[in-house]
Amino acid sequence: MDEQCLQPSATIPRKINKWLCHKLECFSEFFEVYSKDNPRCYLELFAGCGICTCKDSNCLVDGSELRALKDGFIKCVFITRDSNDAIELKKLAEPIKTKSHIINGNCISEKVMRQAFDLIPRSASSLALVDPPGFNRLRWSTIKKLAAHGTDWKSHRMDLLIIFPLEMALLRNLTRPDCEASINRLYGNRRWLPVRQQKLDGVIGQANARKQLVSLFKDGLKELGYRYVEDLTPAPFSNPPNYHIIWASDSDSRLDELTEIWHKPRYLACEMFGNTGIKV
Repeated sequence: MDEQCLQPSATIPRKINKWLCHKLECFSEFFEVYSKDNPRCYLELFAGCGICTCKDSNCLVDGSELRALKDGFIKCVFITRDSNDAIELKKLAEPIKTKSHIINGNCISEKVMRQAFDLIPRSASSLALVDPPGFNRLRWSTIKKLAAHGTDWKSHRMDLLIIFPLEMALLRNLTRPDCEASINRLYGNRRWLPVRQQKLDGVIGQANARKQLVSLFKDGLKELGYRYVEDLTPAPFSNPPNYHIIWASDSDSRLDELTEIWHKPRYLACEMFGNTGIKV
């Protein structure tokens, strides 16, 4: 029955709303800050074609993939599920000097993750962007593989920037019996079930359920041994925001940087005062 929870495949270029344009601008700034002091590798689990179209203005916007390639990482590894995305991303990445590798497959596959890990030295400082198109595409078994990949020379595991699909994905489907198996796989356990029951019984509202669901995921990351496990709500382009940001690291707290980047006022490329965006 989990098929009812699946998301439709994206088009090329992917059409996105203004809040997604905002998220991409935040990615650019964070990537630049994150990679400037230390050579690092980058892994993106749910990569797309590399380019998007803003629905509001019909301008072209670089996706997270091109932004990572342009922002100082020494090597970028992308896992794309759609073969057409892989072909398009390869074409867009070729002119950029950063070393890139594109793997076409599903990140829940042991073979696919092994391919990715073979390209990232265990001793390298690295960042994984985990930005799934829905909760059903993310499994706790994948998070565990990222944490277990290896440690750098300072005994630090791979840093994780997780865009947690909370509002229109997980919370919206929390009480649906046909999505129970997908949520079990997301958390790797059934600890979330009391939250669902409290929601069904009217004991807690949306705000409390939201807080508990994020906390449960953070608890799992802490159990994996991460020293810093932090979270924040992004700027409210939608109310409430569609996603939540979770940071997991052995090496650094990034909460101040993430908060400053995601909450500061900014003009988007698709808006009148934006300076990037290509009209099409």
